Amino acid sequence: MAISGGTVDEVAARSGPGPSVFRVLLAADVDSPTETPAETDLAQRRRRRLIFLSTAVGAFLVTANVSTMNVAFPDLERTFTETSRGGLTWVLNAYTISFAALLIPAGRLADRFGRRQMFMAGLWMFAASSVLVGVAPSFSMVIAARVAQGVAGALIAPASLGLLLAGTDESARMATVAKWGAVTALGVATGPSIGAFIVDSMGWRWAFLLLPPFCLLAYVMGRGCLPRTTTDRQAPLPDVVGAITLAGSMALLAFAIVQIRPWGWGSSGVMISVAVSVALFLMTLLRGRGHPAPALPTHLFALRSLSFANIATMLQAGGMSASMLINILWLTEGWGYSITEAGLATAPLPIMVAFMAPVVGRLGSRYGVRMFAIPGSFAWAVGLLLYALFVTAEPNFLGLWLPAQVIMAVGVATTFPIISAAAVSEVGPADFAVAGAINQIGRQVGATVGVAALVTLVGDSGDLDAFRQAWIYAAAMGPVSALAVFFIGPSRGSTQRD
Repeated sequence: MAISGGTVDEVAARSGPGPSVFRVLLAADVDSPTETPAETDLAQRRRRRLIFLSTAVGAFLVTANVSTMNVAFPDLERTFTETSRGGLTWVLNAYTISFAALLIPAGRLADRFGRRQMFMAGLWMFAASSVLVGVAPSFSMVIAARVAQGVAGALIAPASLGLLLAGTDESARMATVAKWGAVTALGVATGPSIGAFIVDSMGWRWAFLLLPPFCLLAYVMGRGCLPRTTTDRQAPLPDVVGAITLAGSMALLAFAIVQIRPWGWGSSGVMISVAVSVALFLMTLLRGRGHPAPALPTHLFALRSLSFANIATMLQAGGMSASMLINILWLTEGWGYSITEAGLATAPLPIMVAFMAPVVGRLGSRYGVRMFAIPGSFAWAVGLLLYALFVTAEPNFLGLWLPAQVIMAVGVATTFPIISAAAVSEVGPADFAVAGAINQIGRQVGATVGVAALVTLVGDSGDLDAFRQAWIYAAAMGPVSALAVFFIGPSRGSTQRD
């Protein structure tokens, strides 16, 4: 969704030169298999279609895997009864932290050793780690396997889009990327409903055990047609130490927030965890200033649009990730819905967003990010406040839940896509991919903190007042996000030319 509406070429057209590392490789950079004169147009179309399907399935798995875990959470609680709700959040956070910390280094490895190789390796690793999650005999092994899934997702995500761009004719590139974005959005949209059906009928483990066949499908479709992109073996290796310190910073911050309820705000454990988290983050930034291939490129934060767009993204992701999980917990605990019913009840929001986002993205590019994202930020906050103010112990899907879902969907569709586009609106062509990766990192950081804060507010109880506080917390992210959007500036969307 972040790149729909034609941003890649037009950003490149209006931007100056930049560092060569972490490039978005286009068709001219490709060493693709030689096509004989006898190769028909039908064969060429078939090859392009297989490239699209292979990369889109890979991206779909990465996004659907995140949203599926929300509906699996109640079943996880019944499996690991001795683990607190705060401890169980690491099933979510282990994936988001490892994915975020390694996203940029994985992209740099793809530039150095080949996007095709990284994409295929990511698929195999994702399949293997999914099996490990599904058969894990202990909670600690589940967490370890989820970390491996996050690493695999980081290998897949940047390589998939680069391969798609490299294997698509220039004239069809924008339409193809828009379709790719729609498929990734569909992963978020269908994850809760499909995942809920699987979890309710077969258990949470099957939500992972069914993933390897789709990894194999993406591999088979792409094995004979994915382009072999140009590599740079002289490019510097990525800053692995910086990636580790970034992951450590995120993990300690989430840990500190989760431990506020059992330890207290002013406890030494919470204070020390926060202090070390800040120190590790500063270390990541300092290393980024002197490393040729940093885990978090600091030079891009001088761009106001990127900095404030990422702040807005973190706030939105924090509020929305918390609300997605709390909604599932309330529907299953407060209203007594089955997991399948809860998945279907929360499906209208992501499905509406998946269909609305491409249209809103084009309008945002034309009229500017402020016009849509500021009222949109307030819209999804209003939807959450409806839950906080009017939800009772008596189920009321048609009169309350569904209307609030629609309002939230309008808000999300008018914020996330165009703010993601605004984040890359001022970067040069060589930095386009890394700027998009930074925006993804901001989203994962926000999701990690949001889930941790939710557990601190709700705890292990099913008390309605605790859920009200959590909804209010999530809604408060809307107006603050709108303020960050205001400071992005009056510039139009990323497709505007100077």
